[in-house]
Parts: sequence; structure tokens; C-alpha cells
Amino acid sequence: LKNVKALINLIEKNEKITVVSDFGKYNTINYDTIFSQNVKIQYLDSNIIGHYLDFSMKKNLLIISKNVVYTNPANTLKADVIELDTITKDTKIFMHNAKKKVNIKSRN
Repeated sequence: LKNVKALINLIEKNEKITVVSDFGKYNTINYDTIFSQNVKIQYLDSNIIGHYLDFSMKKNLLIISKNVVYTNPANTLKADVIELDTITKDTKIFMHNAKKKVNIKSRN
């Protein structure tokens, strides 16, 4: 797929996640989707950009990686990977290299 736009409805709280990217691969059997190049995610008041997003409906998991930048009204965060559980909202943010650190800048 080219010039992809997806809307993910989180039924629990009637929230929506919007994803856009240059390319995508959609699995018609399990509905998992891989988005690549210029991936942009909008969720509530937060935005995440990166190069690659793997969304698994079965695992309820969004994994965005490669040059990830997360912004919200208070902070800007740069990391290698952000994992978000779409049910619990548990989030893991990390770098591939343990010697490198996640970069966080406060806007206050």
C-alpha cells in the first residue's frame, strides 16, 4: 500500500489513534499491519514520528522504531523504540544500545 492512513479505534474508552505513512503492508487474515517511511501517529495530545511501525491486533501492541520522536505539550522525547499496549496503555521506551540513553527535553 502507498500513502497509507489508518484509524485505530480503542473501544474501551472510545479513543482513536491515527497513523499515516508512505507505505504499508496489511495482513488480511490477522489484520496486523506494518507501516514504513515517514510514520506519524497521533493519539490524544501526543504525536510520535518514526520510520517503522508494527501494529499487531492479536497482541494489542504498537511498536514504533528507528529515529522515534515523541512529543506532547510538556515534553519531547527521542528514542530507538516505543512499545504501546493498546489495552493497558503500558508503554516501554528504550534504546537498542544499552550505552545510549533516551533523550527527554521538557518544554517548561
